[in-house]
Amino acid sequence: MKIYQIKLTPSSSFSSLPSSDTLFGAICWGIRRIYQDSSDKNSLVDILHEFQLNPKFVISSTFPYIEEANTAIPFYPRPILECISASNINKMAQTKKEIVCIISRYKEFKKAEYVSASLFMKILNGTSEGELFKIFYNGGIKLTGKLLMDDEEYKTIFEKLNPGSKSMAVQKNSTDRLTMSTGGEGQTFYQQEYFTSPAFKLHFLMKTNEIDFFRPVFRYLKDKGIGGNRSVGKGRFKIDILNEVSIGDDNSRKFFTLSRYIPDVKQINLESPAMFYEIFPYRSKVDSEAEFKGKDVWKSKVMYLKEGSCFEANEKREFYGRIPVVKEINRQKIYQNGLAFPVFGNIGGSR
Repeated sequence: MKIYQIKLTPSSSFSSLPSSDTLFGAICWGIRRIYQDSSDKNSLVDILHEFQLNPKFVISSTFPYIEEANTAIPFYPRPILECISASNINKMAQTKKEIVCIISRYKEFKKAEYVSASLFMKILNGTSEGELFKIFYNGGIKLTGKLLMDDEEYKTIFEKLNPGSKSMAVQKNSTDRLTMSTGGEGQTFYQQEYFTSPAFKLHFLMKTNEIDFFRPVFRYLKDKGIGGNRSVGKGRFKIDILNEVSIGDDNSRKFFTLSRYIPDVKQINLESPAMFYEIFPYRSKVDSEAEFKGKDVWKSKVMYLKEGSCFEANEKREFYGRIPVVKEINRQKIYQNGLAFPVFGNIGGSR
């Protein structure tokens, strides 16, 4: 499949950076709305039925994209790699006092959630976490918020654009359903929202051989919104398909996933020393504003592997993982996207 880079320009605040499962759900609803009368292979039921073996698309989560005019720095998730050992930290230090300084800086380094495309490529080419941290410690890499980039990118692009995003709790009022006022049972509550500067945008990658099929879907999502609180005007994005891209080294079987991943253990080399990952439990809701309004919308809980997790595949494929059925409503199966978007590389210095 071809890989396309797609840019999201926020036109409102949003509740969180849309993850791969959120994008998957939004796109599926878009297909349902745009192609609902289709009786051929483009109906959503047929697409989902074929998805496990022959997906129409594979999608990554969204990541920051700093852009102004013709200048841009795309970011990717910080790869999860082998941590620096205590003995290697001791070797870096000239004095005992410097050990404390190195540990403090390493804790700061580990707070990064995203790395620039240039650093991501270095890691794909075999740069270890220890080597990357040494560059950071010596000032060759900058950390701004959760973004890690090299010093030249910071000085020539980031510092001039001064992009920013801010996450803050916004107070809301709930209304009493009887009095239709904030009195009685009405009360205040808070929701987390992201606000961004004009240069701070998002991007994601999509694998597909039918990009034209998705253009009307993206136009629908531009009006509909993506993610939480769409009904009150949040999650609005201008969506642009930038170009076809190539990323990674196809000669390797080690890969980072750019999406949330539910693995199929038969596809992974479980004996590989190059497995580094983070697991988190996740429970989401079915979109309840249409056919499923008034139904129990909670899906079954799944265990996800985080974006940036590293694995070695048994064989090269364009995607890995599963999309399990997590609920049935009115005999309709609800799926949870767990397909990995793999980016292959010479990770850790060996294939």
